[in-house]
Amino acid sequence: MLYLSVVRPRALRPRPNPWPWIGVVLGLCLAATAWAQEAPPAEDPDDDENDTPETASKGSWLPIPIFITEPAIGIGLGAALGYIHPRAEETSTLSTVATPQSVGGTGSGRKRPPDISGVAAGYTDSDTWAAGVGHSASWRRDRVRYVGALAYADINASLYPADRELGFNLEGTFLFQDVKLRLPGSDFFLGGKLFVLDTDTAFDIEVPPDIPPLQGRGDAQDVGLAVQGYFDTRDNTFTPNRGQLFTLDVWRYDEALGGDFSYWRGSLRALSFHQLHPRFVLGLRLDASAVSGDPPFWGFPWITLRGVPAMRYQNELVGVVEIEGRWNVLRRWALVGFFGKGATAGDAVVFDDANDVDAIGAGVRYLYLPDLDLWVGADVAWGPEDTAWYIQVGHAW
Repeated sequence: MLYLSVVRPRALRPRPNPWPWIGVVLGLCLAATAWAQEAPPAEDPDDDENDTPETASKGSWLPIPIFITEPAIGIGLGAALGYIHPRAEETSTLSTVATPQSVGGTGSGRKRPPDISGVAAGYTDSDTWAAGVGHSASWRRDRVRYVGALAYADINASLYPADRELGFNLEGTFLFQDVKLRLPGSDFFLGGKLFVLDTDTAFDIEVPPDIPPLQGRGDAQDVGLAVQGYFDTRDNTFTPNRGQLFTLDVWRYDEALGGDFSYWRGSLRALSFHQLHPRFVLGLRLDASAVSGDPPFWGFPWITLRGVPAMRYQNELVGVVEIEGRWNVLRRWALVGFFGKGATAGDAVVFDDANDVDAIGAGVRYLYLPDLDLWVGADVAWGPEDTAWYIQVGHAW
């Protein structure tokens, strides 16, 4: 779901994630969506036999404090405020479906996502700051889902071409749009995405001549469109106990769309959760991303694992597998253990291949909101270079 982290490097500056603030705004929308137990049960949307009179819901405000400890941009604070819009609820669609008891000892169900608007802002000790707005909604009895965000960010971070640290400043505007249409009678969605980045990037020092040329310096625009496939049967989106999530995105960034770069990017994600025992949940994760063409430096995928700083290992092809077990030792307390492995490959002369990048860790969880299966806690992870600890709100994935 969402994790906040602190890494103590051995001799390096914190590594970057060039889009952390668009994630803050999108996270606000998605967290509020999860608050209503996002995924509804599959049903035939053309079946009107179960239609019942609509009931009106009241709007509500959702304040969210943000504790920023991302190693890419430093330590800081922020705040977000979301508004869940009032609307007439279709009770037949929103009725909770009974499911087996969760690890926390509570039942769970799946409901239609709410309509929510939000604003977020934050600042860190690296003089990184950002602010943005976002909105998510579901329409036509959850046949259509939408998420959008607009943010402005001034980011100070580092890049690692040829395994050498190179600090940079990225300042600009981010626009994101996501629309999905449900296939009738199923948990499958098909849709499209839009991403627009208008940025001015400068490096702390002149790029050494022995480092291959980097795309993305100075004023630049990066514009992409994607087609997406989406399948979700998780019992909840905060801390799943059962179900699967599969996503497939194929992006095309092109000068014909108004950008300065032309390249393809694809990503595949598969998450599977299994309640093997009333007190034990096993989670499995597979992530794969690839890029081809002439992307800017921020367009290359990187290994994402607890214990591995963002953008430390980049290339044209990146793969990650991870396993996690959660054991409920008491009704509201659980222990977590996890192990992940990542690798990169490709012909990008600016990045080196990285094989067998391993990370292992453990953590503790507390069932903060039993009705929503929301667990919070902390993890410590050991990667190939650093030891990191993470504050978790919901699941790390």
